[in-house]
Amino acid sequence: MPENSHNSQVIVDGDVTVDWLLADLGPQDGETTDWLGELRTRMCRQRGGAALVFDLVTGVLSDVAGLCFQAPDLPDATVRNDDRRYHHAYTMWRRDGGGVWRVHQFLGVDRGDTRVELDADAPDHSPPRLIVIDDAALGYRDAPLVWPPALREPDGQSWILLKTASPVATGELWQHLLQSCPQRLIVVLTVGDLRRTEVQISRGLSWERTAQDIVWEITNNPTAEGLANCASLVVSFGTAGAILHSAGDSAAKLVFDPQVMEGEWEACEGGQMVGNTATLTAALARQIALSPESPDLIAGLQSGVHATRTLFNRGYRSDGGRRDGLEIGFPLDEIVRAIREPPAPLAVADIPNAYRSIAPAAGQDEGDERPHFWTILEDRCHDGLLPLAERIVLDGLDRSLTDVPVGRIGFLTTVDRSEIESLRSIQSLIREYSRHKQQDPLSIAVFGPPGSGKSFGVEQVARSIDPKSIRPLTFNLSQFDQPSELLQALHQVRDVGLSGQLPLVFWDEFDTPLPGRPLGWLKYFLAPMQDGKFQEGQITHPIGRSIFVFAGGTSATMEEFMTSLDSDLERRAAKLPDFVSRLKGYLNVLGPNPQSAADDGPDPYFIIRRAILLRSLLERQAGQLLKHRDGGSRLQIDTGVLRALLQVSRYKHGIRSMKSIVSMSELAGRRSFQRSSLPSQSQLDLHVDGQEFLSLVHGPHTAVRATTSNQSVGGVGGR
Repeated sequence: MPENSHNSQVIVDGDVTVDWLLADLGPQDGETTDWLGELRTRMCRQRGGAALVFDLVTGVLSDVAGLCFQAPDLPDATVRNDDRRYHHAYTMWRRDGGGVWRVHQFLGVDRGDTRVELDADAPDHSPPRLIVIDDAALGYRDAPLVWPPALREPDGQSWILLKTASPVATGELWQHLLQSCPQRLIVVLTVGDLRRTEVQISRGLSWERTAQDIVWEITNNPTAEGLANCASLVVSFGTAGAILHSAGDSAAKLVFDPQVMEGEWEACEGGQMVGNTATLTAALARQIALSPESPDLIAGLQSGVHATRTLFNRGYRSDGGRRDGLEIGFPLDEIVRAIREPPAPLAVADIPNAYRSIAPAAGQDEGDERPHFWTILEDRCHDGLLPLAERIVLDGLDRSLTDVPVGRIGFLTTVDRSEIESLRSIQSLIREYSRHKQQDPLSIAVFGPPGSGKSFGVEQVARSIDPKSIRPLTFNLSQFDQPSELLQALHQVRDVGLSGQLPLVFWDEFDTPLPGRPLGWLKYFLAPMQDGKFQEGQITHPIGRSIFVFAGGTSATMEEFMTSLDSDLERRAAKLPDFVSRLKGYLNVLGPNPQSAADDGPDPYFIIRRAILLRSLLERQAGQLLKHRDGGSRLQIDTGVLRALLQVSRYKHGIRSMKSIVSMSELAGRRSFQRSSLPSQSQLDLHVDGQEFLSLVHGPHTAVRATTSNQSVGGVGGR
């Protein structure tokens, strides 16, 4: 190794693997379809583990002058899969229609023999600028004799970048680094490996919840002891983002894509990728080497996530087009370029102390206002919600909110954290049900004011999971006179199931009284919900797989439904507790009006829900009002009309009233929504307080902001 100056060495070491990639070639054109022709597979190999990290680190730092590198024991091109010096990892790969190879199945690892002593010829330069360790829990962490001297006896000046895997925060290496140099230790791990520890971290509900769960666990859970004491901890969400927790900072940072949650970005393409965390580690290593005194780790995370997306999109491609010359492998040169190039920036948010969302503030009585409910939307809002709502209607959501989490499920869009979490909880239930073969129905309740979009929301959630096989059915129990009519409905449900489709059954107004009996229909659903069967005379009919959605008609929330009868005796007589015990989940749909339930606290975000709904309605029903320019579309609307549509105190029939006002307005052939387009006050009274609405239209002029920039709006109370 060439001579190097002080603090110019980069050491890479750790668990080295040889990755064996089984490429599933499938049937080829012109071949016979017998088993010899169809089941074609080719074995390819590449460096993995610490060897892949070394290739990436040397690649991304090749333009940094004066550095030299110490490599781990690198396998050469002649290595065989029975070479016990290395661990051998096996994966099955398939290519999509675009020729991109991605992992179809992880087959496992054949562990080699752990080295027992350090190579005597390994150079020892002290102190190195950076030590990068790939700890894959394959033996390196518990074999101190193989660690380089600079790692065994750290001087407190070198940065140590530790890429680790489950089980995390354990082993000799971890204890050694935590005791000797925590102030120079940067740890990188995936959220999946962290979840395999005894921690409780939500998955896919909202960025806010997952972020606060992680910060809580690493600072309070003894199982993850020490992670918060490192100089920095990076928890990776793959292609969706990462969390950075630094010991000296007042708040951890969430680097995220507002449009997706973890796992969603790559879900549309299918398959997985090998090398995501190695790519992220190399991006961080570049920032450390460039500025060892104060590395910009946020920049490293931005470029690292960008590069993992490049890796997924590009995939592993074959080295040429020869029929018999297929050789797939890691696209090293392209990933190095992706790490070096300026990335499209992801959003960054400070994560507040998790105590704020689960416990009263100091000096606050338990009976005081609810603890603070953190939302990134609130953090971005410093000028009030009305200007933001106006911009959403005028310029669209994507141009108005570029760094706030957006929940998109089918044609349903929301930025309200509580609504996002509720919808994704139901989505998770339906997804889990669709993956298994249980025959009894999945039962879900949905509540909301009339016209809030209860059926639409659940249907969008279900179709987002299995759009081809879902078939909605709706039965309004308020139109049934006797229980025998319910049997006819259940026969229709059964017939849809027998046809091979999955019935999505809306039992609308299920909480309506059966003549003379409040909640009288509940007891007739107990057997179908529990056993997936119904009785007709002496014959028992199986219903089959189905999703039952019980849509409330008289109760606006689950809490209101639970207390809809005055006494426990009445609730037991109506079988209310038995019915609730059979539900697997529920959803309170918020709608365009502010929530009135006292125990839910203030509802400041109703105006944002209105704005999103209004923009969507006008795009669909009056698209000619949009003026397209600069890659966007601006709505042409009178300031007073916009003010009234957003600020009227209540839409009498929820979303239906919003639709009706747009439909009743004279917009055909118009290029702008003017005051003269509105219906008369008497017609408006059908759906709003007409006098209030028109007073807002003609009230003092309030300029509608024309900017499309992402201004912040705030002053929002907690929920």
